[in-house]
Amino acid sequence: MSAAERTPPDQRDPEGPMRAAIYNRFWHSMGGGERHSGMIAQVLAADGVSVDLIGHTAVDLDELSARLGLDLAKCTLRLVPDLGDAELARLSAGYDLFVNATYMSRLRPNAPHAAYLCFFPTPFDHDLPAWRKTAIRMIGSRLPASAQNLHVRFGAGWFPPEGGRLRRWTWSSGDAVLAIEPGPRRVLLADLGRVGQPGEGAITVTDEHGTELGRFRVTPRFQQVRLPLAASDTGHELHLRSDSFAPGGGDSRTLGVAVSRLRLTGGLGVGGRIAQRFPWLLRDPADLAFLDGYDVVLANSAYTRSWVDQLWRRPADILYPPIDVADLHPADQREKAILTVGRLFAPGLGHAKRQLEMVRFFGTMVRSGALPGWTLHVVGGCEDSQLPYLRQVERAAAGLPVQIHPNAPRSTVHRLMTTSSIFWSATGYGENETRAPWTQEHFGMTTAEAMAGGCVPVVIDRAGQREIVRDGVDGFRWSTVEELVGRTRQVAEDGSLRSTLAAAAIARARQYSDEAFAERWRELAAQHRLLVTAPK
Repeated sequence: MSAAERTPPDQRDPEGPMRAAIYNRFWHSMGGGERHSGMIAQVLAADGVSVDLIGHTAVDLDELSARLGLDLAKCTLRLVPDLGDAELARLSAGYDLFVNATYMSRLRPNAPHAAYLCFFPTPFDHDLPAWRKTAIRMIGSRLPASAQNLHVRFGAGWFPPEGGRLRRWTWSSGDAVLAIEPGPRRVLLADLGRVGQPGEGAITVTDEHGTELGRFRVTPRFQQVRLPLAASDTGHELHLRSDSFAPGGGDSRTLGVAVSRLRLTGGLGVGGRIAQRFPWLLRDPADLAFLDGYDVVLANSAYTRSWVDQLWRRPADILYPPIDVADLHPADQREKAILTVGRLFAPGLGHAKRQLEMVRFFGTMVRSGALPGWTLHVVGGCEDSQLPYLRQVERAAAGLPVQIHPNAPRSTVHRLMTTSSIFWSATGYGENETRAPWTQEHFGMTTAEAMAGGCVPVVIDRAGQREIVRDGVDGFRWSTVEELVGRTRQVAEDGSLRSTLAAAAIARARQYSDEAFAERWRELAAQHRLLVTAPK
């Protein structure tokens, strides 16, 4: 396994191999987006390029490779503190090619060549109410330039933020760093807790010299702590070392302490205090200048490309996600089972997969006698913050032939994809596709994977699903619950039709194979001269 590199050289070597960086702040989630970007890394490495996978959270490269079904042995994991886009832009200058594969990133790189892998051009204020959007337009643009820097940055050892609208928090790994910008004497305020975990823990905070600044007990409830900071021309590097624990329940992380509502008092000025109290004022969705730093925007579907054109006013090329067709071997004998796969989280947090609704639809069919002997399998990752939603799904499934598989291993997912008969997807159900396109399935990797495994897709007639499933040819698409029920019964009751559609679905999925992806990537790289080492 390649070692995680923390301080490699940042200058390109004109005599050495070409250097490329794939930046994805969510490598640790090991999902579809990570396989998409990881496959770019695999192809580049196979072509002789020196590849760094840049991220902020520690991840085992062997585990990442295994979970994603990739060969990343020739790549290096480079962990860097999350010090903001300016620092990442500086770092990018040390590479010949920089690929930004981070969802909703506004990073403008300084590499000679760059590509932006776009999963969807979600507006940066999409989750804000109308009054906040108005405040951004009226107040945010008037804040001084210094207010853009909120003075506290998460360094190494942090997981991505989680929580709801009322409170967001960030978990440490037990040993984490906060970077404080230079400034006068100030006080750092922070809410510390062990959210949703029983018992207490301890945390010690030291500065860059090893001087202890504070020692605290951490409880399941958030409590505010105060850390006085001396004036500094170079800033501070605070080390937070705490008791750690494994949350369990399929969550493989090692967690330390949850930090919420970080803020500084003193020395910020009026603009800085406003920005720190209301950081959403600095989110200007109209500022798309960051896109000027890229040679090409790569959309994951034609649906996404259409919205890149509409929201970003930029052209984009399609680079469909790679489907691991070779690892899916359809069984000859299929189970009387319906499968749905997708992360378990409540609507309102993005493109929710609508497992609760599908369990209810299935229950209605079972109670009507429409699916005798059939089982519904609900598969998906579930973070601790979404356990209440999982409990809702479990309650709805009580008494029904429904099996729920939270955080199932890849082997289980593949087994179900290659033995189940029907695949369901309802992402975007109940949402306004025109007003909130980010709530839709922008491509549908699990649909294509299930098709490769021999499942007949019966999926919602929206967004990226339309590109994958040809209605009546290799599956069915539905717009109403009545259509879902009718098409599902038709496939379940007609074995000949089911076999014909399944064979067509398997053939269709091959168009998204790893080999097809590699060919398309190389074509786009040549078209946009991404691998030409001469300066732009």
